[in-house]
Amino acid sequence: MRFLLSVIIITVAIPATAQPFDQRQADSLKQVLANNPADRTRAETLIHLAEYHILKAGELQADLDSAGVCLAAAEQLNKTVGSTVLAGYHLLMKAFMLREGGKRMEGQAATEQSIPLLQKSNDQRLLGRAYYELQGYYSYEDTAQCRKRILLTALSVKAFRAAGAKEQEGNALKMQGDLHALLDEFAASNACLEQALAVYHEIGYQRLQGVYELLGRNCFIVTDYRCSFHYALLALKAARATNDSSTQLATIHNLLGIHYRRAGRTQLAIEEYKAGLAVSLQHKDTSNALQLAYMLCASYLSIKQPHEALDVLDRLPSGYANTSYGYITATFSIVRLRSHVMDQQFNRAHTYAVILEKLLEQKTLTADWTHIVYIELAWYYLEVHETGKARLYLNKSLHLPLPPGGGSPGFGSRLEVTYKIDSAERNYQAAFYSLLTYKMYNDSIFTEAKTRQFQQLDIEYETSKKADSISLLTQKNLLQTANLRQANLIRNITIAGIVLALAVLGLLYRQYMVKLQNNRAMAVKNERLEHLVNEKEWLLQEVNHRVKNNLQTVVSLLEMQSDSLSEDVQLALQTSQNRVYATSLLYQKLYRNDNVSSVNMKVYLSELVEHLQDALGSTAAVAIVLDIEPVELDVSQGVPLGLMVNELITNCFKYAFNGTIAHPEIVVGFTIVEDVAHLVIKDNGVGFAGPDEDNFGHGLRLVKGLAENIGGKVTIISHQGTTIQIRFNPKGALVSDMQHMVAL
Repeated sequence: MRFLLSVIIITVAIPATAQPFDQRQADSLKQVLANNPADRTRAETLIHLAEYHILKAGELQADLDSAGVCLAAAEQLNKTVGSTVLAGYHLLMKAFMLREGGKRMEGQAATEQSIPLLQKSNDQRLLGRAYYELQGYYSYEDTAQCRKRILLTALSVKAFRAAGAKEQEGNALKMQGDLHALLDEFAASNACLEQALAVYHEIGYQRLQGVYELLGRNCFIVTDYRCSFHYALLALKAARATNDSSTQLATIHNLLGIHYRRAGRTQLAIEEYKAGLAVSLQHKDTSNALQLAYMLCASYLSIKQPHEALDVLDRLPSGYANTSYGYITATFSIVRLRSHVMDQQFNRAHTYAVILEKLLEQKTLTADWTHIVYIELAWYYLEVHETGKARLYLNKSLHLPLPPGGGSPGFGSRLEVTYKIDSAERNYQAAFYSLLTYKMYNDSIFTEAKTRQFQQLDIEYETSKKADSISLLTQKNLLQTANLRQANLIRNITIAGIVLALAVLGLLYRQYMVKLQNNRAMAVKNERLEHLVNEKEWLLQEVNHRVKNNLQTVVSLLEMQSDSLSEDVQLALQTSQNRVYATSLLYQKLYRNDNVSSVNMKVYLSELVEHLQDALGSTAAVAIVLDIEPVELDVSQGVPLGLMVNELITNCFKYAFNGTIAHPEIVVGFTIVEDVAHLVIKDNGVGFAGPDEDNFGHGLRLVKGLAENIGGKVTIISHQGTTIQIRFNPKGALVSDMQHMVAL
């Protein structure tokens, strides 16, 4: 699998270390020049302005010409000034300009000349940029030159660190980590990348997707798939957070797609590959686009959708697959070969088999790709029932070293095709052994807990076994008698294995039956408990219903009694009726509700106030405003609260309004603030004279007593009417079930 992650993301030095100017900064530099400063300031400003033109977006010759003019003028001025740091800065910018103009050799020479001058000047930031610029001239494909790059990058890290240039230090550490990875030095690579993350976090730098992607790629190659997937997700998150739409996003989608495909989540893998391919095509990134197209095709083929795979190739822009690189031709020939075989179009498939055979004859493919092509041809000839040719290409692949990285798909495919060919040749003993080896290999590569060393040992062991098997096949006719004894031994071992497997299955079945029996017993117990709970709730509802009916009977008796009494006595009985009704209404709410221990105060108080308004409102057209939260209150507090509301509203109707109030109004509020319940009843009437206990009537004394019973406190304020506030600690749920659902 490692070859699928082999896209090189090494870039040129400028984007990683330079700080491009914007137009305002350039205008500021021009203003400095217009003020005719001293020669040193003028020379330094000219070099800065040259840097602006060099790093300006686009590669216009006019910008390079402007930079050349600025640098030439600065060089003349520095002959008078004699500044070492300006001389080094001048040479470094000249190197940038030469490289941008395609003159790499001259640019490298100028960079090398700038370093001794910058070392003398002790300008660590510029020195770090010079080292970083110089490393970009060495190739990463040559091991010796790649190590030279690592050395120069390490020097740039040291210089940036001394200068306090954190972002440049992080960029250089990232480059160093990438270079180590190219040499398969993954521990060193990860150490550099972790340092880069630490530096970036220190300055709050957000564009971390490149570092996360590199860490994910490294972990994948060393088969630490859990860490690899973790870093890939972090890379995607960072890219989205910074609105990154560069080709970096394509490599992240590629890595995630590989993980999803390995985990059997093929549809998710397809979505990742599609997203990465779209980014690559948008940026005309041929290398990434071809790789992602191949991975997308392979995913479609793995779920038996050959037409979709061919459609991916057909939709690629013209020219993408027309390349002189043999592995590109091999990649798309393999996809078309597999697709046509899967679609039973063997004549078309043969065309691409011939192309692959010609690539092998030309010997233009690397060892990895040669191995892959051998296996693909073996599969093809097995499908068209040419077993001899299939065995020929399989044997050729066996003489090649395995591709680096235990996760290479070639090895698993080789084991599988070996088993198929053995079966086709009716060599069932070898086929059984090959199938067993293939299953063991699949199990090993998907076990995250194993270390890389154990995986390599497993592969070497299986490879040696395969070599022994092939050796036995070639000597089969000469050693038939000896092999017969070995066949009997293998048969006996197989029978013993089957017996052992059956015994294990029996034990598992017995355990399953015991577990099933326990589950049934638990289900019966749960059903009984549920029945008891339902019975308890029904009984509570029945009690509440009977209490409510009894209280309603009392109300009716009081009402019947009042018909023959005087007006004052009728008023007293009316007050008693309202008190009883308040209690009756609460129990009515309880037995009609699923929750038999608490009542919704918004519903309860609203209906109670409406009843009081109907019963008492004939004396004045009083408006009542409600501001009640849907609080579920315990019944032990609900009854006293209803009685208090009854008394206080009755007092408002009796005493608050004497006909002089234009728009009489009563406000009833019930809220929970910081786990404390607040009942507020306020009127805009004539007020309360001397709100102290000496002036309390029977109703207010009843309110005070009820408040004390629930641990509450009564406060009376007489200002522009009367405000009575009762505070207490509520019992029960502070919000209703509906509020809780909305909050969730």
